[in-house]
Amino acid sequence: MCGIFCYISQSQENNVKVSSEWNICKDLITARGPDKATEKFEHLTENWSGHFAASVLWMQGSNFTEQPAIDSNGNILLWNGDIFSGNLAQDNICDTDVVLNALQSSPTIISVFKEIQGPYSFVYFQKSSNLLYFGRDTIGRHSLLLKANTDENILILTSVANKQIDGIVELPAIGIFVMNLANLRVNLACYPWREPDLRFTDVIEVLETHLTVDIDIKETILESDTLTNLHLHPNVIDLECFENSPYFENSYMTLRYFLQNKDIYERVDQLSKLLHKAVEVRVKKQPKYCKNCIKLFLRGENVTCDHAKIGVLFSGGLDSAILALIADKYVPQNEHIDLINVAFEKLVNASMKSNANNERQCAQIQYDVPDRKTGKQTFSELLKICPKRKWNFLEVNVSQIELQKYRSARISNLLYPLCTILDESLGCAVWFASRARGTLSASNNFYESPCRVVLLGMGADELFGGYMRHRTILKHKGWNALAQELSIELARISERNLGRDDRIVSDHGKQSRLPYLDENIVQYVQQLKPWERCYPTDKMPSGLGDKLLLRLLAYKLGFQNTANFPKRAFQFGSRIANGKENAKDVSDRL
Repeated sequence: MCGIFCYISQSQENNVKVSSEWNICKDLITARGPDKATEKFEHLTENWSGHFAASVLWMQGSNFTEQPAIDSNGNILLWNGDIFSGNLAQDNICDTDVVLNALQSSPTIISVFKEIQGPYSFVYFQKSSNLLYFGRDTIGRHSLLLKANTDENILILTSVANKQIDGIVELPAIGIFVMNLANLRVNLACYPWREPDLRFTDVIEVLETHLTVDIDIKETILESDTLTNLHLHPNVIDLECFENSPYFENSYMTLRYFLQNKDIYERVDQLSKLLHKAVEVRVKKQPKYCKNCIKLFLRGENVTCDHAKIGVLFSGGLDSAILALIADKYVPQNEHIDLINVAFEKLVNASMKSNANNERQCAQIQYDVPDRKTGKQTFSELLKICPKRKWNFLEVNVSQIELQKYRSARISNLLYPLCTILDESLGCAVWFASRARGTLSASNNFYESPCRVVLLGMGADELFGGYMRHRTILKHKGWNALAQELSIELARISERNLGRDDRIVSDHGKQSRLPYLDENIVQYVQQLKPWERCYPTDKMPSGLGDKLLLRLLAYKLGFQNTANFPKRAFQFGSRIANGKENAKDVSDRL
């Protein structure tokens, strides 16, 4: 994970302009990459100059690579990403070097990004063509913000910004963008990832209006996905197993019954294989040092590190429980895995406080939120399934005073340009959780996780039908409408969740990794019929029909209680959100 910043402006004699925007957001950029920060000022053409800056969190390869990276031809790369699989994936070479070399040797820039599998955002200046390329991966897992000032002829690209910077927007994850520096004015073109549809057109029109720049649409990069799920009318045989299943008082017995069906078992088994691969590469592909020991290593000291390097954002719900259980298979047995459980202070009356025998009991009352309860229940199941693993159940308790302090001073800038009540509540919850500072459940001792990788369950609800609205849509509009909704939600996940969460987690010098949004998993699940992913009908209540395929996997892996926990929104489970507020309203607390 890295923080990247690029400021393109008109050349001024022999000086390259240092922008006020850089001075404003420099602190947030450097927090993302504590291992090394570097700036370079370059005259790109006769009329354009560039200020390129990067702060690096070293996560791949046997050697550290400084950024901005410049090759022998004068091409400049800012890279914030990970190559996890595909033709360009290499184990012992930093992916910054891999991408830079591929871009230098490839006949077309676009063809390189077509081959990359993994999350990324980037900026790349090709000297021979005077073209500046920038963009985000097809799913939009990493943040990149954009500002264009056509009056002053300025283009700004940055991983994270600040409320003081007017006019900045999240760059849509709809394609690779290009600015031609042979022109004298700010200009943009876009190579769409997929064949432009109505949503693409809407996004481009909004972007053009905001930036006051016409965007030239180029040829499509990837082959269009065939939407085989649309216009679906399932046959009786498709639903027979679900509709004719016997009634079991315990939901886990229903899951056991479904797994006896050959077709269902094969789907679960295939998902299991893909998810194991996705977790494995995200656990293993990192330097073998925690955030404390890596500082010693980079100073040239000999270090052996057996501290925790993997954390799981752990509500105790289905998604995070599966990730923790699979991670156990790939983390060395002598290392801890940190299960990070966040709770926000509840208002407790004086009588309840006075009845508490000690400080710890009082804290248990104040922070006894739904996610703390399910977290402990699932933790107990994990201990039984993986008794040899060293687990740290980290209780992150956030007081109202601390929440108010960091929400206004730090988190509001990380969320920007997003500003709704939903963004605020989720952003605050993820920020405190990924900071990973609290007490260990077993001892009540203070502990701050030294992990540099945090596994998150983002994408599971969109892929497997986990929201209550999926049940409503199916009931009133049918399977075809549900299929369309699942497709739309995945397409929009970058603008709704992912850029925001990337900015939030990275502020602690940690990297968020999202196994459910691995390209191979997304491709597999998207070709399944909606009833093969979920079955949110009246016959199957919440905690069974929603995310059914994932619940079957949880049962197959060894969970019983956890496999049937109902979906609970993170902001309500941690008790940061007020259910009486409209999540879409602009927050007046940011």
